[in-house]
Amino acid sequence: MNYQVINVKCVIIGAGMAGISASANLLDNDYKDFLVFEALERIGGRICTFNTDRGYLELGAQWIHGQQGNPVYEIAQKNDLVAPGFEKFLQNPVAPKIDEKNLFPPANNQSLLQTFNAKTDCDKTLFLTQSGQKISYKFANSVYDTLTKIILGAELLNIDPKSKIDNRVGDYFYDKFCEIVRNEMRKDLLDHTVQNLNDYDLKRLLNGLFIQRDRRENIRNGCYNIFDVSLKNFSCYKEFPGHSYVELKRGLTPVLDALISKHKNEFYSRLYLRHYLKKIILSPELIDVPDCYNRPSLHSTYAKTAQKAVVIICDASNPEKPRDFVVVCEHILCTMSLGYMKENINIFLEPLSLISEAKRLAISRLGFGCTNKIFLVYEQPFWNEKMNLLNLIWVPEDLNFRLDKLNHRNDTKKIWYEDMVKIEVVNSHPNTLSAWMTGNIEFEQLDEKTIGLRCTENLRRFFNDPSIPEPKFVLRTKWFTNRYSRGTYSHMPIGSKPQDFDEIARPIPGDSNPIVMFAGEATVHDQLDSNRQE
Repeated sequence: MNYQVINVKCVIIGAGMAGISASANLLDNDYKDFLVFEALERIGGRICTFNTDRGYLELGAQWIHGQQGNPVYEIAQKNDLVAPGFEKFLQNPVAPKIDEKNLFPPANNQSLLQTFNAKTDCDKTLFLTQSGQKISYKFANSVYDTLTKIILGAELLNIDPKSKIDNRVGDYFYDKFCEIVRNEMRKDLLDHTVQNLNDYDLKRLLNGLFIQRDRRENIRNGCYNIFDVSLKNFSCYKEFPGHSYVELKRGLTPVLDALISKHKNEFYSRLYLRHYLKKIILSPELIDVPDCYNRPSLHSTYAKTAQKAVVIICDASNPEKPRDFVVVCEHILCTMSLGYMKENINIFLEPLSLISEAKRLAISRLGFGCTNKIFLVYEQPFWNEKMNLLNLIWVPEDLNFRLDKLNHRNDTKKIWYEDMVKIEVVNSHPNTLSAWMTGNIEFEQLDEKTIGLRCTENLRRFFNDPSIPEPKFVLRTKWFTNRYSRGTYSHMPIGSKPQDFDEIARPIPGDSNPIVMFAGEATVHDQLDSNRQE
């Protein structure tokens, strides 16, 4: 088969944050001999701002995490993109003391549950149960603050990374919570006998609040279940000082536009959308024992030298007539997601033996979770204008099986709507709610009508109001179904190591001869910095 051949010095695979910032960096240094290939029909990767004539919705990344020293924040600030209230540097609070009084003790269990009216209730943050009752904000917030202190405390443990003993963050989280409840409320959450009905109901409430806070931690850590995450490695992440959730005026996509604004025409003239990677072929001469090919090597046909690579790209811009072509180059920067690499590491590069066992193990050990959003757009709001956050508290019916749904035992994955963590009022788009999903990808196979109906059932149930209307429009994400992402962001499970990020970033065939390089979120936990490193 004869291929169209393109010769270029450098190829960048992917036009997400890492690929775009790499391109901008090259152009800033007057380096123009490169091309960018993006599989999707848009740039941005997991940054995806959906604009309408009424506002915008963030389908992917939503905030900038941290301010001081954060290059993304610096770009946003320089281009006047930071939302009011987030322009000034926020001093990080002093580490919390878990030994101080934490929980607000209830006078009696009945006072914890209150009747609720969506139109008249003025609380900005609500904690509602599936039976349509409102949990006392003072009590629920004290439980939430306690759980947050435990998590922040876990991040400060500084366990010796060389220690062979590791525990799950979820176990530490729950054990500490049980200890505090036992000390401050004289209640044993591990005792499930029904001796006192009020006491049992209180334990159900406490467990329901823990389960919901646990699921929110799944969102923050990019995992399916916080019980999968390594406690030893929990403090290994680089965090920038300052506000943890910086909001922007028009979403995150304008940050990408600002990044390439100086070289906009030159960037887009080198960008090929709907062009996906099929294969990277390096010379068999780069390994000690050449692989046995069942077909003639395309490398020897097109590259002529061991110091060049052959990249096979599929042009899918015309879905009815996709075509492959060959790019011959000296360097390749791969910015694909860890989820993509987990699925394709044994497919997209030849000879296969050039991928070290250490790199395979690093890719295998690191985790890659999935967080999704469901946007519900209404004709007019049915909620009080002061409300901005609804926490869905699924109170367990039977405490013997209280954590089963976190671990999706007994086929609970199919009950996907119970993995709906919270519902937020979307400030950037009128009359819109955003439901956050974590730990469950089953719903990605459902259509928008079915999802909208189930979300309506959830809302009617939690608000205890059968008159809540169906949304006029439903928009949802499918980050796992997307074969170029297969999830949203990485985490460190039991058995992983901080060095795994370095190993994934290590070039092929090696540091002294970097032909294939890697950048992105799963290489240094900062996509903008990772491309500059490469």
